[in-house]
Amino acid sequence: MIVLNEMPLTEVFIPTRLLHRDGQLREVERCLKPFLAGRAPENLFLVGPTGTGKTTVARWMLETHFHGRYVYVNCWKYRRSHQVLREVLLSFEVPVHGREPTSELIRMLEKLLESKRLIVCLDEVDQLKDCDVLYVLARNECCLILISNDYRALSYLDPRIRSRLSLVEVEFPAYRYDELVDILRDRVKLALRPGSLDERFLRIIAAIAKGDARTGIEILRRAARRAEDRGLRRITLNEIKEAIKEARRLRKSYLLSKLNEHQRVIYSILEAKRRISSGELYRKYCSKVKRPVTDRAFRNYMKKLVRLGLVAEQGYGRWRKYEVVI
Repeated sequence: MIVLNEMPLTEVFIPTRLLHRDGQLREVERCLKPFLAGRAPENLFLVGPTGTGKTTVARWMLETHFHGRYVYVNCWKYRRSHQVLREVLLSFEVPVHGREPTSELIRMLEKLLESKRLIVCLDEVDQLKDCDVLYVLARNECCLILISNDYRALSYLDPRIRSRLSLVEVEFPAYRYDELVDILRDRVKLALRPGSLDERFLRIIAAIAKGDARTGIEILRRAARRAEDRGLRRITLNEIKEAIKEARRLRKSYLLSKLNEHQRVIYSILEAKRRISSGELYRKYCSKVKRPVTDRAFRNYMKKLVRLGLVAEQGYGRWRKYEVVI
């Protein structure tokens, strides 16, 4: 047996200690601490690339210090205001059948808040289809923790909502290579039989993951499972290579799902060409859609593709070129 405990290799696992996120932890704690004293805390916006510890830090802090007083909602799964409000109410055992109008859910939330104060953590907040729920929660003095890998996720909010939120931004940069090695080594100790993974392979995984702990841990989990299914005593390079291919496909699928229709068209052109100038890419995009966006909006789309790590950018101005990364 290689896998002694698979839980530390899953996304739902909350470690007892968080490595290389001391500064972020201190800032999150500073903003939330007044809540424990009955004072108004500060709302938070945790932002950074995928796999950089945003969700882990938030859930660790909430479960450690605010157990029973918070609700976590992934907006990837619940994208409408009605759905988010329903999940908040259900989390605190308020009977909801799901067919109530949004106005009724708001009334039920307000009644709930008469007896308790809540922290609401909205993960992947950039996936919300409508942002009215943010105004509703902020207006009713819920403390909000918003999480996204898109720095511009909230830039298009109505000014009245932005004013209500008054967010403190906490940035989560990609892990350095040595930091990611530490994190993976820690998970190996918690999950795998001692001696089942060579340190060299651990470093290969860290190099391939490029600062993304989620990807690194997923490669580790898949490689361990494959080796165990084959009746091996140790994970070999063959399992590592196969797991890397699978993890890359999953990461690509996840990132593409974050794109709108126009961004997907742009990416499909890039994927076919591999490398193309900005001007030519825009012309090809315009020829493929009925209502192309303006050149300025196109540049913003490209910035998002670069931020997500799907595309690399080279050069400036008219000499700018884009190249597919994943």
